[in-house]
This record gives sequence, structure tokens and C-alpha cells, in this order.
Amino acid sequence: MAETVRRVRPTPTDEYLGNPHKGCCTFQHFNGDEPFPGTGWSEEGPVTFPLPAAAKLSDRWAGRNVAGGYLPSTVSYCRWFWRIMEPEKGRYDFSMIDGALDMCRQRGQTLAVRLMAYGSQQQPRVPDWYAARCPMVERKVKSAVWKVPVHDAPEYLEHWGGFVQEFARRYDKNPTLESIDVTYIGPWGEGDGECSVEQCRRFADVWKRAFTRTPRLCMVGGDQMRAGIASGSGWRCDCYGDLRAVGDHDVPRHLSWNHMYEAYPPEVIAGGATDAWKTGPVHFEACWVPMAWYQNGYDIDFILEQGLKYHGTYFMPKYTRMPEVWMEKLERFCRTLGYRFVYRIALFDRQVKRGGSLHIKSWIENVGVAPIYQRYDLAFRFRQGDHEAVVPLKDIDIRTWLPGDFWLDRNIPLPEGFKPGCAELAAALVDPATQEAKVSFAVKEVFPDRWVDLNGIEIV
Repeated sequence: MAETVRRVRPTPTDEYLGNPHKGCCTFQHFNGDEPFPGTGWSEEGPVTFPLPAAAKLSDRWAGRNVAGGYLPSTVSYCRWFWRIMEPEKGRYDFSMIDGALDMCRQRGQTLAVRLMAYGSQQQPRVPDWYAARCPMVERKVKSAVWKVPVHDAPEYLEHWGGFVQEFARRYDKNPTLESIDVTYIGPWGEGDGECSVEQCRRFADVWKRAFTRTPRLCMVGGDQMRAGIASGSGWRCDCYGDLRAVGDHDVPRHLSWNHMYEAYPPEVIAGGATDAWKTGPVHFEACWVPMAWYQNGYDIDFILEQGLKYHGTYFMPKYTRMPEVWMEKLERFCRTLGYRFVYRIALFDRQVKRGGSLHIKSWIENVGVAPIYQRYDLAFRFRQGDHEAVVPLKDIDIRTWLPGDFWLDRNIPLPEGFKPGCAELAAALVDPATQEAKVSFAVKEVFPDRWVDLNGIEIV
């Protein structure tokens, strides 16, 4: 007797999928732009948006608008200083944010943002209006002296916190905004400065209340990290890959202090962030740039293994060209970062009665190292000639799909309007608002619109 169940086992693929919310990021630039020259970069984000620069595109990634020496990207990471966005108290200029969001939409990216209260010696300070009326203190680094805000001052919480809330009011619900850094201590908000535990908690609460949709990322280390993690944020580090080997007459080069050995392991544990990746993203900003790692003889295999161990989602190498001999390893690393869903098998009724239900079972495996942090719906599409219907399973939250297995066992009512005969069946991860497939499964049997071909059923 013929089986009444149809089995479909799609073929897994290792190819790059161009999925959103993960992988390699551009920095202060967008897909197709000319990268920073050499091993340098700028801390100041773009404020004007001309036509795409004439970058020499990568032959390896033909058709994906990737600059030579770089990797494909669906996330642009940019940073801007407070000074240019609120030049006068209460007068805001967010034109550069609007421009960057528009560029991301044009270039197939989302926008990850860091708002910075002030920078280092030669970089923008807090706005003049703030410095003139609010508590400031001298900061000394070797021979350089400049004034910075008192982080514990109520005025700093009020004005910098108020600016952050205004940004969130305008952009938190924007689907192109990828993530927001939680920043308030020291130059660039990286945490180098004095701030009480209580003030750290207050600032963490400001970000939590302001950004209810956009994933938040606190800086690794200290009370800033502990407060951020306790508030439910993910985390980021800004010296990923550091295996410096300076050395001196007391310490040999191979035993010099570095972030990868002596900073991140204890800080992640002390910050309570060991399992934070399960609910919030982890972002790795390269220390210097990968070309500098290569020039200094760093162990690239160790660096990348550590990134996967921490369940990273983003890698931001500052948009400089990467060593060609490492490109295959870096590509594989970025492919594994974040989520990667393989549709292993679908088992369902061969025949479905009109007015009845399709009984379907499915095994979906996340072979990445983290979940997805944005909401999409698992959906099934029935198509017969010009008639089609999409059925999203709204009760399934794919953000809970950690690395490992998900098993579906569901009766799906057959939508109305289908006639006796064959009907195509497909599955996808769709935008809840538009029902457009946005996230590709890592299988070969996929239609051009990202829906997985599950063959079909007979309607009787």
C-alpha cells in the first residue's frame, strides 16, 4: 500500500545566504563604498551621502556589491557624536541618521548605531552648551589635558539621557535600525572613566525604557557591563582579536597582556554575561584591523574560535581590506556567526480534504552559534495556479531557536478557495507585517523569493 505521508528532505548548503541581522559589518560606510585605505579608520560617521564611490568590486562576490578585499554585509555599523546632533539645547539635527537609514535601504543593509557623548583628545567634545553650564572635569593622558563631563552628575543623566530618549522616540520602531550601543562612560562611551554603580544602573534603565524594540548592546567590562546585562541587553567588545606582543625587559613578547587572554574571559563571567547571548546579540569590533593581525603574526584560528565560543552575531573589521590568505577562514567565520537555519525534513499528508487540515511535522536545525533577535514568522504557502494563501504560525517565536533542534507538529487548516487537484506547498520565515520571506533557509531547494520548495499536496 502506498504511504499516505510525503517526506521532503531538502539538501543543506554551505553557501553565503545574504541573511539579515548577522555576519560581517561595514563601518562608517555602506555596501559598494571604497574601504578605508591601509589600516586606518575614522570615528566620525558619515554626514553627507553622495553617489556610491567607484570601489573596485570583488570578483569573488559578483552581483553582491562587495568592495574588493572585503566580505558581503547586511549590516552597516556607524557612530556619531552628540555635538553634531544637538548643537543647541533642544535643537536636533538627525539628518545624518535619516541619510544613513536611506543608504542602508538602498544597499540591502540595516543600520547598527553608536551614539557618542564625546571623543578623545583630538575628537569632538560634548556640545558647547553643555560644557558651558554643566559639571566638567579635567582628564589627563600623558601630556594631554582636556575637559570631559562628570559622569555622575545629575545634569549628565538628564541631558545625555534625554538626547538618547529623543533618538529612540524617533527611531526605535524603524525596522532598518539594527541595534543600539549603550554608551555613556569615557571617550566614545567605551567605559574608560569614573562612574558610580548607581549611575550605571540609571543609564542602563534609560536605554531599556527608551528602546523597546531595538536590541541593545552594552560595553564589555566593569559596572557598565553588569548594569547593561542586568537590564537585558546583549554586549559588544571593541578590541576583539587583540593578541598584542609588545614585551619589554621584564615581560617577554609571548607573555604580554592582551584582551583575548586576560580581559574578555574574566569580564564576561564577572559581568554576568555568560548566557546573555541567548536573548541579546554579541558584537565583535576588531582591535585595530585584521590586516594588522596578519602583519603582527596573530593566530587567526584561535581568534575566530573564541568568537564562536562567545556565540557572536556580528563581526566589524572597520571596513578595511582583509588579508587575502585569510579570506576563506573569515568568510566561514562570518557564515557561522549568528543564526543559520537548515530545514532538515518535512513530513505531511499527501492528500488534504477541502475544508480540512494539513498535518505537518518538520525538523529545523539552527547550525549557527546564536539565535536570531528580530521577529519573523514561520509560514507555509499554498499555491494553485494564480491562487495562493500564506499561513503564518504566529504562536511560534523563532527568536527562541537556540543552536540545535526545533520540531514542529501541527495541523494547519487548509485556506479557502482551493479546488480539487495538486497544490504547491512551500515554507519560509516571513516579515510579520508584509508576509514577505526575508530569511533564507540554508538549503538548495529554494525559490528565488526565499520560499523552500516542499513539493506539494493533493486536494480532494
